[in-house]
Amino acid sequence: MNKKVSVLFQIDPLNKLNLETDSTISLIKEAMRINLEISICNPENIRFSGKSAITISQRIVNQDLKVGRKEEVEIKEFDFFFIRQDPPINMSYLTNCYLLEMHGKFNKKPYFVNDPSGIKNFTEKIFPLYFVNIIPSTLISSNLNSMYFMMEKFGTVVLKTLYNKGGHDVYKVSKKEDAEKIFKKLTQKFKNQVVVQEFLEEVKLGDKRIIILDGSPVGVVNRIPKKGNFKANLHLGGIAQKTVLTGKERKICDVLRPFLKKNNLFFVGIDVINEKLTEINVTSPTGINQIDDLYKTNLSGLVWKKLLKKI
Repeated sequence: MNKKVSVLFQIDPLNKLNLETDSTISLIKEAMRINLEISICNPENIRFSGKSAITISQRIVNQDLKVGRKEEVEIKEFDFFFIRQDPPINMSYLTNCYLLEMHGKFNKKPYFVNDPSGIKNFTEKIFPLYFVNIIPSTLISSNLNSMYFMMEKFGTVVLKTLYNKGGHDVYKVSKKEDAEKIFKKLTQKFKNQVVVQEFLEEVKLGDKRIIILDGSPVGVVNRIPKKGNFKANLHLGGIAQKTVLTGKERKICDVLRPFLKKNNLFFVGIDVINEKLTEINVTSPTGINQIDDLYKTNLSGLVWKKLLKKI
């Protein structure tokens, strides 16, 4: 592979990543294995001047993730740019996307994974509402009475903040007094909207993470919540199991494909419970390592195979 192909990963600090399970690390190590030039940067170092975004980057020099000296560089010098820092989606995160989006208006390089416009416009918990026929009944509101209406209709609902990650600030409620207290907290005294969603009892059978590359599903893992919990996130104790895509789940992917491709969302992870779409992860999707471990595949290799065809 040509070493001149260069890649910049915008990530959280390396010491905050799990080097054994993080999908970003898997992508970086596979890229190095096929002799791509890999650098990393942090989102707070991006600035925009003239017609170009500029950052401070460090080259990854070996598979142990040793980094070289810091260098100031225009990002158009790279072939690929991965936006892989974790939420929360706050104003700093959005500003970063705006600057990268502006860079893309003036420059052909790099190829963004994922496109900053797509990340900015389609956040994980709001994005599914574009596809109302394949999602659970969902409300976004800061109004207490609206939340009560959902509880009266479904008995038990899930409350979640809009811009967090990994099961943070996600609650299951069935009693009004508990619901009001949590709703008030999550909305910051009814000022900010949150998600109110019907609770799907079938989550006990698993919450499927489906990896979609360039519009097509390429891997799936079923995450079973640990006993006494309704959250299936693996870092919260969920158990990863093999599974297959059902016909309805394949149709969900078919429905999403044109929308994802149109908005240049190349690497996406969707969550499906009981054949209903619950989230579309476009910021820093995970699941590569778990799927590879279960099925003895190499999804990182497939990512690069598909990407390198684009240049």
